[in-house]
Parts: sequence; structure tokens; C-alpha cells
Amino acid sequence: MKNSKVIKALMLVTQLGISMMVPIFLCVLAGGFIDKKAGTGFWLPIFLFLGIAAAFRNVYYLLKPFYAKDKAREDAELAYIERLKAEGAARRNGSAEHEK
Repeated sequence: MKNSKVIKALMLVTQLGISMMVPIFLCVLAGGFIDKKAGTGFWLPIFLFLGIAAAFRNVYYLLKPFYAKDKAREDAELAYIERLKAEGAARRNGSAEHEK
């Protein structure tokens, strides 16, 4: 059981690294190629920025399902707390009416 968790964690870290490096690397190559062919110097930073944005987008969509279970549990806990608050407020209002 422990080994499978370790393997899954290593696979996730590897996939995160590849998902970040590939778009950045490809965009830097494309920006450098365009700059070299056009004789300009502003395409590389633009493509670098686009590559970084694509890398973070990839990481977001890769980790989104990973945290879905935690978010569902947290939402259930918050709903439970709100329900307890509402019940407590209803009890306080009910006991205040009895005292009058």
C-alpha cells in the first residue's frame, strides 16, 4: 500500500515537471526561431510569457481533480457548521420568546 502511494506521488511530480517544461521549452524555441528569421528581439519574451502561462494552466488542470475530494469534504464541513449555527440561532430565538 505504501509503495503504490509513493509511486503515484513520483508519477505526479514527474508529470508536473514535464507539463511545465514542455510548453516553456517549445515556446522559447519558437520565439527564438521567429526572432532569428525576422531579425527582431521581442518575440522571445512574448513566447516565453505564453509558455509560462501555458505551463501554469497545465498544472492547474492536472491538479484540479487531485484536490476535488478535499474540496468536497471541506464544503460538506462548512455546510454542517452553517446548519449548526442556524439551529443554534433558532434555539436562542425560541428560548427568548418563551422568556417574554
